[in-house]
Amino acid sequence: MAGHSPDQYTRPMSTRLLIPLAAALLLNACHHAGRGPIALLHPDTTLLVAFYNTENLFDPTDDPARTGDDEFTPEGAMKWNDERLDRKLAQIARAIRLMNNGSGPDLIGLAEVENRRVVTMLAEEHLPRGLYGIVHAESPDERGIDVALLYKPSVLTLKGFTMHRVDLGAGARPTRDVMEATFAKDGHMLTVLVNHWPSRLGGEERTTARREAAARVAAGVIDSLRALDPNTDVVLMGDLNDEPGAPSIENVLDAREYTGGSFSHRMINTAAPVAATDTIGSYFYRGHWEVIDQIMLSRGALDSSGVVLSEMAETVFTPEFLRDDRADPVHRPPYRTYVRGTQYIGGPSDHFPVTLRVGWMRR
Repeated sequence: MAGHSPDQYTRPMSTRLLIPLAAALLLNACHHAGRGPIALLHPDTTLLVAFYNTENLFDPTDDPARTGDDEFTPEGAMKWNDERLDRKLAQIARAIRLMNNGSGPDLIGLAEVENRRVVTMLAEEHLPRGLYGIVHAESPDERGIDVALLYKPSVLTLKGFTMHRVDLGAGARPTRDVMEATFAKDGHMLTVLVNHWPSRLGGEERTTARREAAARVAAGVIDSLRALDPNTDVVLMGDLNDEPGAPSIENVLDAREYTGGSFSHRMINTAAPVAATDTIGSYFYRGHWEVIDQIMLSRGALDSSGVVLSEMAETVFTPEFLRDDRADPVHRPPYRTYVRGTQYIGGPSDHFPVTLRVGWMRR
């Protein structure tokens, strides 16, 4: 178990913009119409959790230990430099600041960050200094991309974190670790798992076993926590590179939509109702929306302590500046940083972030 002591000072947000939650509430109401009311608790407070794949958030400095980052240097194919990095960070930070009615999420998982330096630049130079603590560790991914977590020390106390290796078998390229971070609030513990499962490069069927391997690691962590406390509160988030109905998620992770009443599955998948509507996704691939960025809750969210279920579906966060009207004026997909390989267009990411508001009940 490794950890760090975050800075314990905060500064108020300089900008407070309101983002209505009406779209998420409407989605919930429409999706559950005709199924009868679902009784949700009235929490003492709420937390906004989020996840964002930041698409190749690289440091322009060449890391000699990582051959995979050569293209993201000033001399590399992407002509990646400090100016382009600063623009990308500014847009990512703008999206983060807009969440949670302008106060930023209480915690947000990140994927495709190269190192702690770029995460620190985001948290300390582009977001209000001291607002967020950082959880990060290097993963064995050959390109050097990692997962990370930002959290508000004024809301949650970090107790520690550990990284879980995903073994893809002999000869396979190493992938990202699963991050397990433990927090305390009001005498209750909360575990957050940040994931970035292997991609579908090479074909979905050929790579299914790799994502199932990552799912088994995450499931094992959850089961070990449930063995200690059957009502443990776990938030799993990440770019899973599979949609909610995929075998890795439905069968291995055993994550399903919650529709009321008893629930026997391992995880409540709040991405499932979004995928069922088929009108928006977090990723746009070959003319189709995909919901591969997902947030899930353990069954502890159905009790009356700690995290409690508040919203049935995650929200795909799509402010105008994150959308690309020029590439596709009909679907308006995420405004990515590069197109056609190396053509720089200056957007923040090829993914939309996702958010979920959860309730919090004191003991």
